[in-house]
Amino acid sequence: MNARHGSITTNTLVSMTALACLAGAARVGSAHHSAVVFDTTATILQSGTVSQFIYRNPHLIIGLDVTGDDGETVTWQIEGQSIAAMENMGFDRESIAVGDEITMKLYPLKTGSPGGLVEGLIGADGRSYNMDAPEPTRQVYPALMEWVPPPEGETWQQREAKTRPAELPIVSGAAPGALDPAHLAKEWPEAPFDLTGLWQFRGEDAWRANYGSFEFKPKPELTAKAQAFLDEYLAASREGVRFGDPTALCYPPGMPRFMTRYGSVMMLQYPTAIYMVSRLNNDYRVIYIDGRERQPAGDLDRNWHGESIGRWEGDELVIETTGFIGENHLMQAGVLAGEQLRIVERYSMINDGNTLKMDFTFTDPEHWVGEWKHTKFRDRVVGNEAEVREANCIYTDNLALPGMD
Repeated sequence: MNARHGSITTNTLVSMTALACLAGAARVGSAHHSAVVFDTTATILQSGTVSQFIYRNPHLIIGLDVTGDDGETVTWQIEGQSIAAMENMGFDRESIAVGDEITMKLYPLKTGSPGGLVEGLIGADGRSYNMDAPEPTRQVYPALMEWVPPPEGETWQQREAKTRPAELPIVSGAAPGALDPAHLAKEWPEAPFDLTGLWQFRGEDAWRANYGSFEFKPKPELTAKAQAFLDEYLAASREGVRFGDPTALCYPPGMPRFMTRYGSVMMLQYPTAIYMVSRLNNDYRVIYIDGRERQPAGDLDRNWHGESIGRWEGDELVIETTGFIGENHLMQAGVLAGEQLRIVERYSMINDGNTLKMDFTFTDPEHWVGEWKHTKFRDRVVGNEAEVREANCIYTDNLALPGMD
C-alpha cells in the first residue's frame, strides 16, 4: 500500500519511524534502567554542532555532529541524565538549540561507537554546566553485581532503618505538589461539582454531518500550510489510501482528541487537581486547580496534552491549556496543531450531574484564522464494564494491521 504522509509515503514514514523507535528504545532502556552501556570509568570531551535536541520528560537526547580530520561528519547519539538531574545542573530547554557549537563531557559507550552519557557541557554562549563537578562515585549496576547475603538474622526493621533516607518526607521541590497531604489539607473552596467517576464520550454518530461526532465541525478558515496538509489527507483518503496519523505509530492523541476518544475516561478530582486516564491506551491528563503559576518557558515540558491550569468561575470549571508540542500532533484527522495552540475549556454539569458539557475554544494562528469553537458531551457511566483497564499501544502491533504494509 502506498499511503502518503506529507511529501513522503507512509511506508517510508513507518520504516523510518520504526527504526527511530528501535534506536530510541535502546536509549530509553539505558536511561530508564541502567547506565550499563556506558563506560563510567572514563570521561571524554567532545565538541560539535547540535543537530538534534529532544528535551522531554524523562529524557534529554542530543545529536552532535562531529567533523573529523578527514572531513567526514559523524553524528554522536548522546543521552542526558534525567530532566531533574539536568535542571539541577542549571540546564533547561533554552540552554542549547539546534545549530549551536557546544562541548560535552561524556561517559563514552563501551562499544566505542560515537555516543555517550552527558556529565556536563559548555553551551554556545560559553556557559558551563557541571563541567567542574567532581567525578561521582558510580556503583556497579545491580544486574552486573554478584549477590552477597545480608547479615545473618537481620530483620526487615533493621534493613529499613539502615536504608532509610536522612529526612522524611522527601522534599522534591520548593512548591507543594498537588497531592502533598499538607497541601490537600488546606481550606479549599467547595467545588460546584465533582468529576470523580467514569465518563463515556457521546459520539452523536447519527448526526455526524451536523456535529462531527469525534471531530470539531465546522472547521475554521485554515492557513495555507494547514490547508495543504488537509488537501493531501482528503485526496489520499478518497483514493482509499491510509494517510499517516501519528496515533497509528503510538504517539499520544493529544488535546483536544483526548477528550473525544471513544471509551470511558476515569477522572479523580481533588481540591488541587483533576486526574484523567483514558481507556484507550491509558493516556493521561492532569488539570491543576490549586492556583499554581505556569512553568517557566525554559522548564516547560512541551507535550501532546499541554499544561492545563483550571479555575472555578461560578458553576463552571474553566481550563486554559498551552505548552503543546509542535510535531506529530493533530487536532483531528488531517488538521495540524502546533506549539501556538491554546485551548480554553468551560465545563458545566447538566442532567442532574450525569452529563458533562464541554465548551471548547481553540486558537492556533499557525494553522487557522481566529477562534474555533465547539461543544461536546460526556455522560456518566456506572458498572465495571466501563472501568479503565491496562491498554498498550505497541507500534509493531499496529504495523500488522490491514493497510499498514
